[in-house]
Amino acid sequence: MDSIGRYRVIRELGRGAMGVVYLAEDPAIGRLAAIKTINLDNLSEPHEVQALQSRLFREARSAGILSHPGIVTIYDIQYSGHTASIVMEFVEGVTLFDRMNQGALQPDEVLSMLEQTAAAMDYAHSKGVLHRDIKPANLMVTPSGKVKIADFGVARLDSQKTATSGMVLGTPSYMAPEQISNKSLSPAADQFSLAVVAFEMLTGRKPFHADSISALLYNIVFQPPIPVRELNPSLSPAVEIALRKALAKAPADRYASCTEFVDALKTACRTRKTWRPASPAPKPEPPRPAAAPVAELLPPSKPRGVKALAGFTAGVLAVAGIFFVWSSKRKPDTPTPRPAPVLNTPAPKSPAAIPLRKPDPVPPRTQSPPAEPQPEVVPVEIRTQPPGAKASARSQSCITPCSLDLPKGEYYLSASLEGYMDTHRLIRVPDQIDVSIQLDRPMGTVAVHGHTGSTIYLDGKPWKEKAPARLSLPAGTYTIFLESPDGLRTPAQPLEITLNKIIDIR
Repeated sequence: MDSIGRYRVIRELGRGAMGVVYLAEDPAIGRLAAIKTINLDNLSEPHEVQALQSRLFREARSAGILSHPGIVTIYDIQYSGHTASIVMEFVEGVTLFDRMNQGALQPDEVLSMLEQTAAAMDYAHSKGVLHRDIKPANLMVTPSGKVKIADFGVARLDSQKTATSGMVLGTPSYMAPEQISNKSLSPAADQFSLAVVAFEMLTGRKPFHADSISALLYNIVFQPPIPVRELNPSLSPAVEIALRKALAKAPADRYASCTEFVDALKTACRTRKTWRPASPAPKPEPPRPAAAPVAELLPPSKPRGVKALAGFTAGVLAVAGIFFVWSSKRKPDTPTPRPAPVLNTPAPKSPAAIPLRKPDPVPPRTQSPPAEPQPEVVPVEIRTQPPGAKASARSQSCITPCSLDLPKGEYYLSASLEGYMDTHRLIRVPDQIDVSIQLDRPMGTVAVHGHTGSTIYLDGKPWKEKAPARLSLPAGTYTIFLESPDGLRTPAQPLEITLNKIIDIR
């Protein structure tokens, strides 16, 4: 192919089940562009073609209103015969998926990529656009380390109702529970997907795993994620807390924004200077669509055209994921191991269109059992007011704010700080993993007699009650004097209050 519309084709960048991605040049202005072509011949029904054209138009419109250095720019969309083409910014580099498969990431590299991605996502959310398919294959990394979000192919404007009734769009491993359940979505759904990406960058594994699509979706909606420190012990307990909040099942329990999540994760990572991202784990076989469970999850009756469009939609997502997977700076004589492009693997036809209802219980995840049963340890975050107290439980201690790793069960948590009363609290793990304790100073009593109706001045300020009165005061040093109704004052005298001390003032 020599040209697409007015664009001169330079070379092919990638190929998939539904079409081809080309590097092209706009001869009018000399600008390079990536052109994603989609073959409409795969659809036999006219209404399917019309539905796809409408959806591609929404893709261009939703991404076209975004202008941010961290988002791939959409230039144009056009149709020619039975081919639709989306013209977009050409980005030189590799996907985050490829970068992670080249070896373990560096700590600063991880945090920088997450910061950039969060900023771009919050910008899109401020414009009313949800991405709905955040994953490593849709994050482009340039040679200088800049990150750009690509493929708003399943994005939608908040004000639009673009999903077919009963259908779910996205990539199963990265979808939020509410997205799987086909509920209304908010920016918190994209934050959940970003948290899955962050988990994978830190551990080399995804937080949810199963042997079939139905079991995977069940785990995401109903089961907790794999403990992050089980996969990467170099991370601090605070990282577990930050990730679990962003991976909360309920959107309201997550952070207020993607940037707030990444800021919390950065702070948590830096509480332990020796932390390192783990190397990627060997890629397991993709989940097998178990015939019976998946069939039970599908609607009881759907026209053939709708099911065909669902399968086709999955193909579109696969094509969108590779348009930028190209690095012109790779040396041809250096054989660098690289996984086959994501595009060449046909996307599963069922997971992208699964409305959820809870199936029969499925084992939450498949893992090799440990040699000996070990108690599950949960990080418990502890804060005191004021901070700097010694927190102790189960022969462990730390200085607040801090974390203690505790097995499931009930414990008495103690907090002590000089000048304050020791405080003890019964906590239940894992029901309580975020504990806040208010420390109180020791209290003493001052019994004030003197002339009835006299004003009591404590440290130069009038007390709320007139004499005679009893003042309960925290431990410390004060001055006190009385002023009678006719204006006469007693000499100021110092008070040294300690625990349970009673002082008479006459």
